[in-house]
Amino acid sequence: MFNADSLPSRIWKPVDNTPLVLFRILLGFLLLFQSVNDILSGRVRTLFVEPSFTFPFIGFEWLRPLPGNGMYGYFLVMGFLAILVMLGAFYRLAMTGYTLLWTGTYLMQKCGYNNHYYLIIIICAFMCIMPAHRRLSVDVWRKPGIRSDFCPQWCSWFFIAQFGIVYTYAAIAKLYPDWLSGRYLASTLTSNPIRYLLCYLGIVYDFVITPCMLFRRTRAIGMIAALIFHITNAIVFTIGIFPFLALSAMLFFYPPNLVRQLFHWPEPAPLPTIPPLTGRKKLAVYAMGIYLLIQVLLPLRYLLFGTQPYWSEEGFRMSWRMMSRNKSGWVYFRVVNNDTHQSWIDEPEQRLNYATLNSLAGFPDLIWQYARHLKQGCAEKGMHHISIYAVSAVSLNGRHPQPLVDPKKDLANTPWEPYRHADWIVPLEPE
Repeated sequence: MFNADSLPSRIWKPVDNTPLVLFRILLGFLLLFQSVNDILSGRVRTLFVEPSFTFPFIGFEWLRPLPGNGMYGYFLVMGFLAILVMLGAFYRLAMTGYTLLWTGTYLMQKCGYNNHYYLIIIICAFMCIMPAHRRLSVDVWRKPGIRSDFCPQWCSWFFIAQFGIVYTYAAIAKLYPDWLSGRYLASTLTSNPIRYLLCYLGIVYDFVITPCMLFRRTRAIGMIAALIFHITNAIVFTIGIFPFLALSAMLFFYPPNLVRQLFHWPEPAPLPTIPPLTGRKKLAVYAMGIYLLIQVLLPLRYLLFGTQPYWSEEGFRMSWRMMSRNKSGWVYFRVVNNDTHQSWIDEPEQRLNYATLNSLAGFPDLIWQYARHLKQGCAEKGMHHISIYAVSAVSLNGRHPQPLVDPKKDLANTPWEPYRHADWIVPLEPE
């Protein structure tokens, strides 16, 4: 007979926490590397220090970079918090602090957006509530009473489900003409045989890696494929810490006793008695189910717009469409003072640095935000009846350039509607 409480009970079942503890250490190291590398590579300078203004997520315009060189200190603080996470020192405070600070950088600057940065937010947010500091940590040294060899089963299942969603949607996103034809990779790889090989191996890998890692007989093959795939991506593409984060998450696919034996650690204490399933724990199970449902549905929201997301960008973010399109082009703005009927041209390259300018032309929401920024600047000069039109030419994956936005649409007086298609985005022309 089916037991309605069987799944919630299994989710809260105590299991060996070796994979979770090791993942905490690896995650802390990777987050430290991310923070330091962002400073040394110039990402902090080009995206947060140099620009006179940034392009935050719409609705978060109040979230701005710290003035002057303050963002260098901001990222150094994140690096320090990452060290605390790695050491398990004041773990929950450090993990929560890093999550909030990283989310702040994500929301305050869309230029240089990467789906992997969104994944870091998700992983860090859930690590805040996981008992990953109960072993091999400074916190255990400070408070020996918190030491434990166990954690709830859901801690491992979360990573398996989350990365399964990421890989599956990454595979589905590649089933479109520009990927299947090798067109996207043409800008990175000139060799046709290698290009097509990587195109189709990428699809196969993303589709099968989760099932391979779930079954004991295919797990070794899956792990070898994961090592080759992610290390190749780390060498060929600039995608930050994601390849190593994904490899670290493979720990959760292995039985904890195998991970423990690999490091020759002693066997854990006897398995504790399974605690009773309280109403609070049942509620937590339902909350996790709702979260996973959202993760499944969120990448599909592009269907609401009825457009090509690689071109219109509607529904593109937070959808795991990794390495799927290249855009190049230009945009300038015609500003009209409706009181005096005077007009002039604003060229963004006079206001933006290369990093932000390179993103502006290919993203309709950034173009709209720039127009609103120009309108605000005009209002500060006493010009309150302004119209602004964007003239653009953009190429998607090497196509012939075409307008991305309607040059006859007054963007200064066009509201942003996040849940419906923006009719001022020009459809992608067929070749």
